[in-house]
Amino acid sequence: MRRPDAMAAALWWLGHATNRTFVLPLVVFFPTSRCTSRCVSCAWWASDGSDDMTIDEIDMVAKSLVPLGTRLVVFSGGEPLLRPDVFEAARCFRDRGMALHLLTSGIGLTPRAADVVRWFDRVIISLDGSTESAYLAVRGVSALRALERGVARLRRLAPALPITARATLHRANFRELPLLIAKAHAMRLTAISFLAADVTSPAFGPRAPGAMQPLLLERQDVKEFRALIDAVTQTQAADFASGFIAESPGKLRRLAQYYAAMLGDEPFPPQACNAPWVSAVVESNGDVRPCFFHPPVGNVRRLSMATLVCRHLRAFRAGLDVDTNPVCRRCVCSLKVGWRHAPWN
Repeated sequence: MRRPDAMAAALWWLGHATNRTFVLPLVVFFPTSRCTSRCVSCAWWASDGSDDMTIDEIDMVAKSLVPLGTRLVVFSGGEPLLRPDVFEAARCFRDRGMALHLLTSGIGLTPRAADVVRWFDRVIISLDGSTESAYLAVRGVSALRALERGVARLRRLAPALPITARATLHRANFRELPLLIAKAHAMRLTAISFLAADVTSPAFGPRAPGAMQPLLLERQDVKEFRALIDAVTQTQAADFASGFIAESPGKLRRLAQYYAAMLGDEPFPPQACNAPWVSAVVESNGDVRPCFFHPPVGNVRRLSMATLVCRHLRAFRAGLDVDTNPVCRRCVCSLKVGWRHAPWN
């Protein structure tokens, strides 16, 4: 196993140095644009999924990833489990040797848990509230209990399956930080990570200009958030050391700095990201993005994946300066892959 890993890493580094794509190790794929949640930070729920790719189209995408050396496909969306034939879609990739991760709200896990365990190597759930009322206020549906039941079912079926949580913190729930850590422990999760809310890009569906501004922290909130983070770094030191909290204390503090920057009080946290060099996002309608936040470079219904990755994505990267690009500077979910950190290993 080590030889292919080393070769893939060498090809990726060569491609990074020459702005060519010899391998594309990671692909994020949206099986559907529909969603059952009604999150205050997202508008995917407004989609009806009418433009979702067919299974035959998905199979062609999966086939096109083989010569690109794709190792890991992350099912995202939208809510992947809303698609009735989602596991048939999973088969398209797994039958070609790719590992699969599932990003899900988790509220539909219970009836489909056995198939999730069969097809996916890791499950990442959304956990934005520690109580039913807090969850409802952020995600727009009263479904925390359903999420807990689904996770418990996965645990019974596959005790060793990595199940992690992601929490998006903003003005409506930033005070939940220590409570969410405790909740993740109570649910027997593998880890929990935290993000700030993206309020400027089209990554989370069509949103009216300014619609997300109420999610931003005010100055007193930023001060309170920083004090809360400082307290958590002390009380949860063991969770940081073990990796149960995925971010280091320094990275967690970047969330408060992001909100301070949105107020114009500080610079945005510096970004170290190479997502467009190691990955691509394939949306449910076939659009291909360099990452979650940048505009599409084309569509697989009109151009081959090879053309999009090796020509269009290359052209995009040629004009990209992560340090100065306004989308990158405001990014809330950067990806930095190195020799020792690769999500597909």
